[in-house]
Order: sequence, then structure tokens, then C-alpha cells
Amino acid sequence: MIDLNSKSNYSNTMKHKRICFVGMSGIGKSSFGNLLAKKHQLPFLDTDTLIESKIPISIKDYLKTKTEKSFLELEETVVLELSFPEKIIIATGGSLIYCDKAMTHLKNHCTIIYLNDSLENIKNRIKDFDQRGIVMNGNKTLEDVYNERLLLYEKWSDITITYPKNFSIPSILSIIEKEIL
Repeated sequence: MIDLNSKSNYSNTMKHKRICFVGMSGIGKSSFGNLLAKKHQLPFLDTDTLIESKIPISIKDYLKTKTEKSFLELEETVVLELSFPEKIIIATGGSLIYCDKAMTHLKNHCTIIYLNDSLENIKNRIKDFDQRGIVMNGNKTLEDVYNERLLLYEKWSDITITYPKNFSIPSILSIIEKEIL
């Protein structure tokens, strides 16, 4: 169990002051970002939450009623408008990887950490993929999206963290901390 009450102020000794998590929907960008931010007393920003604060509906419903292109434009605009404090942890939406300008902006200001796991493992953990708003980018299946995005995540990442076969939150959190501290 992760003890968030034993806060350690590693923010002064972190190798990477601004961290941005990228990866597939359901990989844990928001969960791990939030855990790390709380544990190390850092600000946390979830770009999906920021987007939803700007639209009157959920991302899933937005994607049902608008085009994927309009969502990607909105996602890109939100990220390009970000200003970065000295230290922050950011979790992005999985589709941000399709927005070159936004990724360049993040790359110029943050260390990009790609959280990687097999699609099979992600599906085993996330039972409600149908309930998530996922930009398919013209692909027919989630597997096609996964395969297409892998190359993009790898292209933009500074650090790749591949989840161990036996997934556990403490083990992955420990791996991430070893990379950033």
C-alpha cells in the first residue's frame, strides 16, 4: 500500500522538474501522476480534466457529437495555452500524441515519460473501454490505435517505463520514482 501521509519533499532533488506522462488510455497517467504529485507535494494537471472544464460535456460525449479533428484541435489549443510552473506533473490524454505542436510545446518544457504496457494487460485492468472517449484516428479497432500510437509515444518520449508483468501500483510507482528522483 502506498502511504501518501509519509510525504517526502523530493521536489528539491528531482532530476526532472517538469514531468509529463503520455501513453494509452487506461495506462494510469492520471492515477500515477496524481499519486506522485501528492506524495512529493507537487502541482498536478490532467489535460483531460482541463479540456472537460472548457466544454459542457464529457470527452466521450464530445467525440460522439463532434469530429475527432475538432477534439484534437481543442486538445492542442489547451496544451499550447499552458504555462509551466517551475515544478509540475502533467497527465495528458492518450490522443495528444497526434498533435505535433502540442507535443513540441511539452517537449520544450517537460521531461516526457511514456508509460507502456501491452494492450492485453491494459484491457484486463480497464473493463470499460467503451465508456472512454478514445480518438480512433480512422482506425477500426483499439488494437490498431494501440499499434499506431506506440511509434508516436516512442518518438516523443524522453523516458519509457514498461510495466512489469506482475502489475502493482507500488512497483510501478517505485520504477517511476527511480527515473525522476
